[in-house]
Amino acid sequence: MRLRIWGARGSIPTPITTPEMRRRLHEVLVRSQGVNLDSSEAIDRFLDRLPASLTSVVSGNTSCFEVRAGEQLFIFDLGSGSRLLGKALMQEEFGQGQGTAHIFISHTHWDHIEGFPFFTPAYVPGNQLHFYTPFEDIEWRLRQLMGAPFFPVELDYPQATRSYHTLKPGHPHQINDVQIEMIPLHHPGTSYAYKLQGGGKTLVYANDAEYPQMDQQFTAPYEDFFRGADVLIFDAMYTYEAAVTSKVDWGHSTPKAGAELAWRAGVKRLILTHHDPEDADIALWSKIEDADQHIRFRNTRTSEERPLEVLLATEGLTLEI
Repeated sequence: MRLRIWGARGSIPTPITTPEMRRRLHEVLVRSQGVNLDSSEAIDRFLDRLPASLTSVVSGNTSCFEVRAGEQLFIFDLGSGSRLLGKALMQEEFGQGQGTAHIFISHTHWDHIEGFPFFTPAYVPGNQLHFYTPFEDIEWRLRQLMGAPFFPVELDYPQATRSYHTLKPGHPHQINDVQIEMIPLHHPGTSYAYKLQGGGKTLVYANDAEYPQMDQQFTAPYEDFFRGADVLIFDAMYTYEAAVTSKVDWGHSTPKAGAELAWRAGVKRLILTHHDPEDADIALWSKIEDADQHIRFRNTRTSEERPLEVLLATEGLTLEI
């Protein structure tokens, strides 16, 4: 199983700003003082030693996650990152109208579907796009996304074949040798988490969720759903301070909550996502330390140390699971 991230921002696409780019360039030039940069190879070695906070974009695009399980393609959400995914897929069988994608929509807030009108494989006859959601009216919802006066073409214009599959919590769905389960999350209008299991690996996608209570009576269903996952993709939009003061009932969570639930559930890797558009990239890297600090605290309180790797969702991040 392989994961690639195409978008991890929340709410709205957030391109890097000119002041942020200038700040990075300034820091890189400061660090280059006294370094031998007399060849292209030397420059590459220097760049490779720099921290990711200077050399990578955390995420300008909204949510889109690609998972490959064997020969099968699974896509979780169609935020603006799905435009770039679509361009990449056109270099494969989708460019010849012979591709099949299984698309899982967590919910239909704008930042999770806004990329679909720009998803090029949808316009190629012969491609098969399977949509899976608990929303029986998903086709109607997509129709509201496309068409006058807000978009130049309607949903029926794209030539790929679309199929809609309604999923229900508590009823696992089988796609060849991969099993999919789902659970509702606490979010305005309701969002859904998906669990993908295949080849002895488990990935959970739990975006857009708030956990207003952290006692186990409330969190038990989520812990059971996350249990033993190799990867948990988790909404960590806000700091703990914001989540319990100004952002109550906004439907999003924190690195600390993600670390706590992942630790309880014995998760192996925690990926923090749905980054606040108010946060510049440089501020987002502190999320890892926030989560790691909580994990260290939990491990010191028990005789059983639980290894848990924390990663920040960044565009282009690829993981073998």
